[in-house]
Amino acid sequence: MSAGPRAVSLALAACLGSALACSAEPARDDARAVSSRPQKHVHKDLSPAAPRRASARPRARVRPEDRVTPRQPLEDPSGRALASFYAALARTDAGEPGALTRVAHFGDSSIGADGLTHAIRRRMQTRFGDGGAGFVNLYSATSGTRSRVVEREGAGAWTSCAITRGCRRDGRYGLGGHIFYAGPGARARISTMTRGALGREASRLELFYAERPGGGRLALRVDGGEEEIIDTDGPQLADRWRALRVPAGAHALELEARGPGDVRAYGVALETDGPGVVWDAMSMSGAFAKRLLLFNTAHIAAQLQRRDPDLVVFNFGGNDLRRVARGEVSGAGLRAELFEAYSRVMVGKPGVACIVVGVIDHGRSGNMSIETAQVELVTRAQREAARARGCAFFDSAEAMGGPRSIYAWREANPPLAAPDLKHLNRRGWDEMGRMMYEALLSGYVAYLERGAGENREEGL
Repeated sequence: MSAGPRAVSLALAACLGSALACSAEPARDDARAVSSRPQKHVHKDLSPAAPRRASARPRARVRPEDRVTPRQPLEDPSGRALASFYAALARTDAGEPGALTRVAHFGDSSIGADGLTHAIRRRMQTRFGDGGAGFVNLYSATSGTRSRVVEREGAGAWTSCAITRGCRRDGRYGLGGHIFYAGPGARARISTMTRGALGREASRLELFYAERPGGGRLALRVDGGEEEIIDTDGPQLADRWRALRVPAGAHALELEARGPGDVRAYGVALETDGPGVVWDAMSMSGAFAKRLLLFNTAHIAAQLQRRDPDLVVFNFGGNDLRRVARGEVSGAGLRAELFEAYSRVMVGKPGVACIVVGVIDHGRSGNMSIETAQVELVTRAQREAARARGCAFFDSAEAMGGPRSIYAWREANPPLAAPDLKHLNRRGWDEMGRMMYEALLSGYVAYLERGAGENREEGL
């Protein structure tokens, strides 16, 4: 049986003070770089994410178009769950130099193909500024790892391992829940967008990878310049990063595995200098929420600390519905699992703002029919786990219209739900993204209008 919230909190307490202290191997930048005449305009930057700049008081102002009435408001009984996120957003909104507001959005196929996440990202970046693509998986192994904000291509001997399958006992799946192995000759290219209004620039590129015994050599090249060789062979499995500063503009990062062993890597982050919003999407298609517990605690702590998000979003539940339908988990059991799973991911930033997104209405999960009572049980467990963890909650099923609304969304003209009755289609995810964006924007306006007196508690 899963531990309850109190037991989980006690189990994690030793790591909360400093997550990296739980690791036998301290995280550091760069394995041994053995070549090195990097392109002249590129230089090494060892700082995690990008520098944070504080201000005595943000000067953000509410715009007329910010005043929206959300169809489904965020639930936050404390009134403070998102205060630190809104404080970061206010600094971005005020145009402070270097003010990036980062969001780490974890989910199952509900965020697959970057549908819902990009629907929110597009609106946030249009309103608050484009902070870049953020973290993306190194290689698009499946449709569930697609990105709408980078262009990726690859060739050669690539294999992958996803946390959904529980295929690595070491629990080091990278921030995105996917490990990518590059055999000798395997190549990948990740670049800023060449079309559309967003994702067209970056000024900071960062590779997330691993050093391990027998690890191969990796050639790295920016914009066709001179290559740098990173040797990923090391005495033990350890997290590594390679961060590069580049002039603001369009860029492409090219990687090639040079052997003799395979290279183990996770993803790449692309950011601008800001101000702007960055919305990372970590899709784990097919995953039960409890799969998050397969993360090695120190590893996911280090990965999250490296990205330094201002908000963490959890978007699971569709796959858990069939466990409920089969009688494999009770409401209380699921609630305890969810609390533990959220806590595992957040151990690297225990005080970070967070949102739990409730499961959408379903007619099916897997090959099973789903009843209203089962959707309500999962939603209730998610809401209660969110409150216990200090997170806000967004009720997706209610936003859709309540019980059996998946059928109305499927029958809409044009349809908003997929024929399988367990996913929305592209239009549907865009509509859900709009509702979530308006819920966030409404909360942000309320935060600003509370005034500087209350906001001083947030250190502004």
